[in-house]
Amino acid sequence: MRNKAKNPFVFMTSSSLVTITDRKAYNIKELLEGIKEVSGSSIYHHSHQVYREWQTFGRPPIHDFGYWVGEVIREKGLGERLAAVDPTQYDDIRSFRIRLAEIIEEHLASDPIINQAPLGSQFNFCESTSIILDTGTRAGNLDEFIQALGRITSRSLYYHLFEARIRLHRFDNDFSIWLRDQLEAPEIADAISKLDISVSSLEQLRAHLFIILGKYRGVPPRELVKKVVQLPAEMIELLMDTISYPVRSLNRFFDEKIKSEGLPDLRPKNNNSKGGKK
Repeated sequence: MRNKAKNPFVFMTSSSLVTITDRKAYNIKELLEGIKEVSGSSIYHHSHQVYREWQTFGRPPIHDFGYWVGEVIREKGLGERLAAVDPTQYDDIRSFRIRLAEIIEEHLASDPIINQAPLGSQFNFCESTSIILDTGTRAGNLDEFIQALGRITSRSLYYHLFEARIRLHRFDNDFSIWLRDQLEAPEIADAISKLDISVSSLEQLRAHLFIILGKYRGVPPRELVKKVVQLPAEMIELLMDTISYPVRSLNRFFDEKIKSEGLPDLRPKNNNSKGGKK
């Protein structure tokens, strides 16, 4: 592993400018039409924001389409099928959009009773415009990288772990690419690439990063945190809680989740469903 990178890691962050469109859906037929016709930024908004705002929502990340159909329209079965389509397992919005449409079309083909949304609970299609900012934080070696991980915001983590997939159109993240290309640290890079970003909050993912980095430094995560980063007490408590978690919290998405290379396959053996473009 190189001691110093040729090009430092530049920590960025992002926020979203959200606008409400005129498009609304009052039942699943209108939702299907909207999913097919709205902009990619609208699909992205309703599928990914829940991961960035996990703590705010106070519930596990279920994208807006699955949540609205299951909890508002009260089409529980369809809602669960839609919610099982994990947007983090798609590296482009188009494939995710197509899969949602396929599921709703299959449901409509059975000629179901069409429930209407209660008054005032229609699905309002919104759009997000990402605003990307340089945080001013740089890392030229592994120590600086670890230090920076303790300082950057959760939105910066989101940008480099979640938005990277859509931006790069590949199942990887900015951290792994830099560690692999600039520090020639493929083992660390691969371990971070294999993190299941859909089942952990951003702060839990931060803790997992320290666990990985501590492992490759030969330092227990608690000692790593004490030595090289200054974290608030609650972050250290979360780190220690995360260490005690199972490796995967498992099969919430097993109907649709695409198994990441190198991770244990937790899906039922008789599952023949397909996922999106990889």
